[in-house]
Amino acid sequence: MEIVMFEEQLLVQMPDSFKEMEKKRIEDMYPYEERPQIILEDEASRRFCTFSLLKAQKLSENQLEYALKEVCWVVTSLYPGSLLDAPRLAYCEGAVCGWFSFRVAGIEEELFHVMYILPVNGCMMLGTAGCALGDAEGKEEVMRIMKSLQLCEKKFSFEVKRKELYYKR
Repeated sequence: MEIVMFEEQLLVQMPDSFKEMEKKRIEDMYPYEERPQIILEDEASRRFCTFSLLKAQKLSENQLEYALKEVCWVVTSLYPGSLLDAPRLAYCEGAVCGWFSFRVAGIEEELFHVMYILPVNGCMMLGTAGCALGDAEGKEEVMRIMKSLQLCEKKFSFEVKRKELYYKR
């Protein structure tokens, strides 16, 4: 299914099995005040994706590599020895995003976690995707999701038909 996000600025192709994460699970996985804006999961496989448009954090494509290295440095400072894939660029549908992967302790098991950033109309979109560390099929799926990200043509606010944070199309 296609998900349209952030006032029609970004599209992503998600498997039909992904739904909005339940409130209790969100509170368990993200036990802090500031949570990702969009949190989707496949409950059966325990795979998940998050998306946040950080409007206060400006980002252009020529700043992407530097910003990615800085985000990676912060994460690996918090979780030493966790880096699995060093920062790199991925060519998505008409856009370039930066990503890296790392392992973290999950509620039930160790997780493979991908963090990616993408400039969306001059702002940073920060996303994460993850699955169990041993879930090879899940790793492929979360990478496919990330690579399906597609920027939409910039619109004036009065041109945006739907103002929801996200919707399925």
